[in-house]
Amino acid sequence: MKTLLKATVATFLLLGSGAALSADLASSKFLPLAPALPPLYSWTGFYLGGQLGYSWGSDRQSLYTTAGRAPVGVSFDYSPSAFMGGVHAGFNYQMGSVVLGVEGDIEGINARDTHGGLFRVQQDWQGSVRGRIGYSFDRFMIYGAAGAAFSRFEYGYFNPAAGLGESGKFSRTGWTVGGGVNFAWTDNLIFGLDYRYTDYGSFDFVARSAYLGLNAEHEPSSHAVRASVAYKF
Repeated sequence: MKTLLKATVATFLLLGSGAALSADLASSKFLPLAPALPPLYSWTGFYLGGQLGYSWGSDRQSLYTTAGRAPVGVSFDYSPSAFMGGVHAGFNYQMGSVVLGVEGDIEGINARDTHGGLFRVQQDWQGSVRGRIGYSFDRFMIYGAAGAAFSRFEYGYFNPAAGLGESGKFSRTGWTVGGGVNFAWTDNLIFGLDYRYTDYGSFDFVARSAYLGLNAEHEPSSHAVRASVAYKF
């Protein structure tokens, strides 16, 4: 009798646990699925945009004799600075968190300075082509960039003793390096902020009239910060 009672209890327990398990399995069909994580932002693609910024520079002018290039002991620094603005375009390719790219820009700039009313410098435009390497944190990216820079400088010289003036224009190619940050506000709209240092090397202006017999050596360089907005296609 006791054996039969034990068997009956065990049977009911098994049936009860099976029913509970079946109920749990049935109810699990109605549990909401975990929300899918949004996909990480992709920086791969072409983009086109505009930028505004501020540039401040240095341009050392040193005078030498044309014959023998002996220094005459006269040198000083121009300090041209100006606001600037332009357009840029580029392409990024993302591999994991690393983003490789190339970018080019062209800008108008009104950088000018004078020294003693006798010498002046002006720079009206500049451009660059740079390679970029960045590291992305989803929609936020930091990057470094380096490449070639292009511009044209115009210098003016006036000699009050001779009552003569002259000028010279120089198209220059230099190098530029810097870095910045980008933020993808939407899938297509990208905001940026960057800094660059640009150096155009040294070159000579050979005087033809006002300072005949002298060369003026120039060494222009500049620092610049820019804010930008771009559309990624």
